[in-house]
Amino acid sequence: MKLPFTEAGDGPALLLLHAGIADGTMWDEHLEPLAAAGQRVIAVDLPGFGEAPVGPGPVAHWEDVLETMDALDVDRASLVGSSFGAAVALRVAAVAPERISSLLLFSTAAVPEPDPSPDLLQAWKAEEGALEAGKVDEAVQAVVSAWVRPQAPEEVRNRIAAMQRANYEAHASGPEPEHAPDPLEEDPSLLERIECPALIAAGENDVIDFKTAVDGLGTSLPQAETILIPDCGHLTPFEAPEEFRRLVIAHLPQADA
Repeated sequence: MKLPFTEAGDGPALLLLHAGIADGTMWDEHLEPLAAAGQRVIAVDLPGFGEAPVGPGPVAHWEDVLETMDALDVDRASLVGSSFGAAVALRVAAVAPERISSLLLFSTAAVPEPDPSPDLLQAWKAEEGALEAGKVDEAVQAVVSAWVRPQAPEEVRNRIAAMQRANYEAHASGPEPEHAPDPLEEDPSLLERIECPALIAAGENDVIDFKTAVDGLGTSLPQAETILIPDCGHLTPFEAPEEFRRLVIAHLPQADA
């Protein structure tokens, strides 16, 4: 399925994959600055988010990203992902490593994914409990409280709340989608195929699950660099936008030219 997208600039392709509590508009303020670095920047909505419907059959986000690259005549791209989007980017690189020139993952989960920490379980339970009780406002607040630090600007909190509310509305309008088998859960050794340069990052104040994943994936990927970003939580593109862009631009292939 060709995914809805927004793009800016010309040059090597740079695909941006959004967090699971957001949609493609989370990248709006990053499009032009990244395009100014000589990139064709493409931000997509993943199925079930933003303007992207869930298609027929099992959902395989990694396949949708590859089909979108084909539709846009993108042979190879650098992939940037945040949280859920980072997990999708990792799976794109695992199933089609020849299509990826660099991989930049912010706050992704480990592979294989271990049992969740108490903090992560608490965040999930707070959201799920509110949804089961039909209290959407409380669910939205639970998401914002779990994933946006109190120190973050109010604008960031409001944007996340609005995107998550829209996600709930979109998911409520249709049946629960079936998901395709996760290629990395079935075969974690696929990570060894990812030979492109990779940056694995998380905020120093992120949930422990994602900070632990930085070290684990840094060891598993042949050309990985790792970093914990000071004074930052789970959502680097929102909480530290300038540092996010600096890291992305510094780790693009042509940055070494």
